[in-house]
Amino acid sequence: MAALVTASVVIMATDGTERKPLTHIPASEFGRELLRAEFTQRPNYANCNCGSFGHVPQRIIQARNEFVKERELDPDNWYRFPEGEESKYFRAVRRLSEFLGTDKNNLVMVENVSTGVTTVLRSIEFAAGDKILINSHTYTAVEYSVKHLVKNTPGIEMVSFELQLPINKQVDLIDQFKRAIEGNPGIRVVMLDHITSSSAILTPVKPIVDWCHERDILVVVDGAHAAGQLPINLEEIGADYYLGNLHKWLFAPRGCSFIYVQPKHHDWTYPLVVAHNHFKDTLADRFLPSATRDNTPYLVVPECIDFHNSLGGLSVIYERNQALVTAAQEMLAAAWGTEVYPVTADCRAPFMGLVRIPKILEENLPVNLHSADLLMKALCDKGAFVVFSPSDGGMWARIAAHVWNSVEDYHMVRDFVLEMTQEVAAIRKINLSVEH
Repeated sequence: MAALVTASVVIMATDGTERKPLTHIPASEFGRELLRAEFTQRPNYANCNCGSFGHVPQRIIQARNEFVKERELDPDNWYRFPEGEESKYFRAVRRLSEFLGTDKNNLVMVENVSTGVTTVLRSIEFAAGDKILINSHTYTAVEYSVKHLVKNTPGIEMVSFELQLPINKQVDLIDQFKRAIEGNPGIRVVMLDHITSSSAILTPVKPIVDWCHERDILVVVDGAHAAGQLPINLEEIGADYYLGNLHKWLFAPRGCSFIYVQPKHHDWTYPLVVAHNHFKDTLADRFLPSATRDNTPYLVVPECIDFHNSLGGLSVIYERNQALVTAAQEMLAAAWGTEVYPVTADCRAPFMGLVRIPKILEENLPVNLHSADLLMKALCDKGAFVVFSPSDGGMWARIAAHVWNSVEDYHMVRDFVLEMTQEVAAIRKINLSVEH
């Protein structure tokens, strides 16, 4: 763990007009040294929540700004002709397809996974009696997208099953999905999280996909947390549709996600918004971005992959981040007198983990989403951030580790939460409302 502990820091942005040359960055420089060199962040702050909005390196922001400036020099040339945005967009898709293990013609870019899920669900043709399977750990926006479809499509149904804890073996998780499907005849589509958002459970997607396909069931994988955190080969996974964000773990600006579409589904998969390209012959051309949206987050995907590779690639990042988050979970659980989320090691996300909050907080605040928001605001005001979420009767802190984090960040989280145990009355009075 020696590489995880770095010197104290004064955090500042790289604000030069030219991007620094990209060179190999050894793991020994991860943590606060890397934070100083490549990111900007408010001083004396511990960002232990890459899993929501990510953190964009300054060099990626600069690359994006260069595209913005190029666009504004000649907007018509940029939007109307192939040498403008279109060529840069397909360059990005090509690099991403190589990174994700698929053909470039199977990938399209969208704003976020929620957009992708809605796009996919509205492209699938459903019949009366069809069912869509979700579970108690399905991301809320995905659940709402399914509910909206069911409400507006007569004869189809949403089925949700309760994911049971503890998960002691990987096969236990697989069997829960099999039982839910076998117990509900008529399942047409299974919504599957590669990594669950609130609980950081790593789902063994391939065996579930294969089992479903043997029964002619479509599988849509929500991989919002996967790209940059897990090794991904989309062709090997074999899902009908796979959706992923690039801003969480692959350093992209927000508003940068993808949909993988199995070739047999290309012909009936269409964008949500009907625009000039809607009736083009190929999937790739139909999803060409609209000219009135800022698409520069898509265009810097090659630079994001290059930065990821400069850190040693996924094998180096994986080993370091997994060690850091595992040690942080154990340290926090010991300091707070609580427990780590009851999931077997091979079903835990490598860069995220859950620790139960101190008992005094759980006993004096209702275990609900409003209390989670109050706790997040109280912690943020002190100078750190993790996600708090209710799950399985308790309130949990979801911590995350990425290359800019160091062990000191989790010491700050530990100490601030212990301070909060003495401030329950003040936490209850936090006002989260906004005048409008």
